[in-house]
Amino acid sequence: MKRSHAALLAAGLLLIGTTSAQEPLDNYYPYEQPDYEEESRPMLRPDSTLFYRGVALAEDLYGLNTDFRLSFVRYRRRGLAWDTERNTLHGIELDYDALSALRNLGAEELRTGGLHMSATVGDAVNGSREMRLPEEESAPWHRASVTFTGRNYLFGAKIAAGRQLGHGWSGAAALHYRTGRDLRAEGVFTDGLSIGVRAAKRFGEEHLLTLLLVAAPSMRGLRSPSTEEAFTLTGDPLYNPAWGFQDGKVRNSHVRRQFEPFAAAIYRRRLSGATRLEATLGLRYGWQSYSSLGWYNARTPLPDNYRYLPSYIGDRATEEAWRRNETRYTQIDWDGLIARNRLADGEAVYALEERMTRTARMQLELRLTTEVDSRLTLRYGLSADIDNRRNYKRMRDLLGARYLTDIDQYLVDDDTYSNLLQNDLRHPDRRIGEGDRFGYDYALQAQRIRAHIDAEYRTDRLTARLHASLGYDLHFRQGYYEKELFAGSGSYGRSRECSFTPYLLKGAAGWAFSPRSYLELVLATGARSPQSEALFLQPQYNNRLVDNPSTEQFHAIELNYRRTGRYLSLQASLFAVAMFDGLKTRRYYDDLAATYCDLVVSGIGTLSAGAEAALEWRMSRRWSLSLAAAAARYKYIRNPRVTLYSDVDNRLVDDHAESHMGGCVPGGAPQLSGCLQVRYFGPRGWGFRLSGSYIGARYVEPSEVRRTERVARQGALSEELYERFTTQERLGDVCSLDASLFKSFYFTRSRLSISLMLNNLLGGRNAVYSAYESLRVRRSYSGDTEVFTPFDTRLLHIYPRTFYLTVSYKF
Repeated sequence: MKRSHAALLAAGLLLIGTTSAQEPLDNYYPYEQPDYEEESRPMLRPDSTLFYRGVALAEDLYGLNTDFRLSFVRYRRRGLAWDTERNTLHGIELDYDALSALRNLGAEELRTGGLHMSATVGDAVNGSREMRLPEEESAPWHRASVTFTGRNYLFGAKIAAGRQLGHGWSGAAALHYRTGRDLRAEGVFTDGLSIGVRAAKRFGEEHLLTLLLVAAPSMRGLRSPSTEEAFTLTGDPLYNPAWGFQDGKVRNSHVRRQFEPFAAAIYRRRLSGATRLEATLGLRYGWQSYSSLGWYNARTPLPDNYRYLPSYIGDRATEEAWRRNETRYTQIDWDGLIARNRLADGEAVYALEERMTRTARMQLELRLTTEVDSRLTLRYGLSADIDNRRNYKRMRDLLGARYLTDIDQYLVDDDTYSNLLQNDLRHPDRRIGEGDRFGYDYALQAQRIRAHIDAEYRTDRLTARLHASLGYDLHFRQGYYEKELFAGSGSYGRSRECSFTPYLLKGAAGWAFSPRSYLELVLATGARSPQSEALFLQPQYNNRLVDNPSTEQFHAIELNYRRTGRYLSLQASLFAVAMFDGLKTRRYYDDLAATYCDLVVSGIGTLSAGAEAALEWRMSRRWSLSLAAAAARYKYIRNPRVTLYSDVDNRLVDDHAESHMGGCVPGGAPQLSGCLQVRYFGPRGWGFRLSGSYIGARYVEPSEVRRTERVARQGALSEELYERFTTQERLGDVCSLDASLFKSFYFTRSRLSISLMLNNLLGGRNAVYSAYESLRVRRSYSGDTEVFTPFDTRLLHIYPRTFYLTVSYKF
């Protein structure tokens, strides 16, 4: 899971107090006569390409102005999946949660948008964030800050320092701690610690070795989505059904725990006057878990289940209890679950489970850069990646019971398969206790290798770039439990291997009309491998691959214009990205077939086309203004095929049914957005920021199953019901107004800064953060007629007015 929005905004506030003023040059008088007579040297011819290179390599102005300001809702830039944006450290893939620690350690960050190719990252499809560690510390630095807020946590503290250590060594260390509960959303809390250390050693003039270690143990209580009916009845847009009282104390059932240390070694060497080598080795090893309630041949304990809501029960007393926020109706009854377990003679009826993932990943990047001549630069190399993720369930809390028998609880009452209950045939009827593994145990491994080359050719005004990469990906599953339903090699041991050959071709040509004005055209085509999880019908206990898996094809074009100036900087882009043959799998309960099914959606095709623009206007010495806006159309352009398999025997329930998704919009992809910010830097260190943001033309995440003939036509008995199944719900437009006030105190060699940020000053409480359609349908009866209706949309609301108070000190 990514870092919380509060942590990102706090990091932004820290920058207010830690950006150093420009130091005077040692040689302030450049025309002072030296004490010696300079020897005669031949005249040097200047490289005129340097005048135009800066505008060609400008950072992503739109991303810098929108990344944090549009995070008050779920936001996918250009309507594309999260994995189309690359986060890298010297060429190796970097998880999002490591970015904050690297910033604290003084890492340099280069942002690019869309298809733009930077000097170090050429294979991005939807932008990149390249983190690079400094070669050495130019001067000692120290930073410290504390933050107070009411969103996700209460208190945070940071401290970081860097300096030369002597004997060719330099280094930096940083610590970031957050703790406390959310003041608005009950059950939400954070306890997290991030520790980072880097050290660099220079060997002679040509060799540099940098070592990095980041460790960030954390525990977070989460919000769970619910239905609009539940939010309306409670009158609380931040209603969270995941918590309840146990012995009078709040306890959250959805808690994420994580500890995945990351280490890297970067070796840099100049092999010759024209060629440089950079080798990066990255290691990530650890675990993360996500807890949730489990129930075994019993009623669901989730309070917002549709069967417990007044709209299903039709009971006035239940409705009144919800409106009064009686927690025995609206929240989890932990005490009741424990009491029920104590009546079960030791066997658990309810328990708190953890879905565990143990990560072991090693990456290697070898990159060479050769300056063939003053105009042509080649960057080429190899990358390798071995990613092993072991997944299993672990018993967190038996809630007063003594044990749980490790069998398939869903089949206990099945007329056909109740004699095939064992989750692990090699340990039948095993009784498990707290801390034991159960249910499933398997690993997904992906092995990847890439060869890539980038060529950059520059003349005075022309810049041409070409990127080509070719890879080989291998995926397989390793089962550690022998599931009785799929005995032998059907679930145990290594599955068949699935391999792909991803590739990417990108070309860019740009023309500098002046040192401040640049126009660029970028074209790209390529193929991406599916995620390992999408290749198996049911990866938890089935070795069977989906039929005919293939790479996802994409084609893209982008036109960029940039203009930089002393007072005004402008960037604008026109883009189009078409993606075909996407693949995803899921497991869910199919109400029409009355059985659990494995869902395979293939042939997914989407189109993202539109325009982005951003500007920075330095109106005067004290006033500045920034503006960013985007208008686009994101949609499904092909009807994917839906195949359903029975989860117990893999028989076909629906075979390549057409899902009428054409024209639907991907969820979390606003098609209209804009940000405006005004900044004032007053005398004596005072200043303020005022910003407004707008999000519009966004939709609920659509379900492919609901739009098949089997569900929409067979399940719907009228045209009105058919429309409910097939019409995609549009979410309301959202506006947010934010403000911050800051004051800096300057001392001889240090600075103290105080900053107060207020978000969502308009106090909007009912705007939706994100929403998705359920795969389930509700079965009811009208007389003797069986009627199916879609389940209600599940959603989260945005946070109301929140604050962040930060005090930082740089010395």
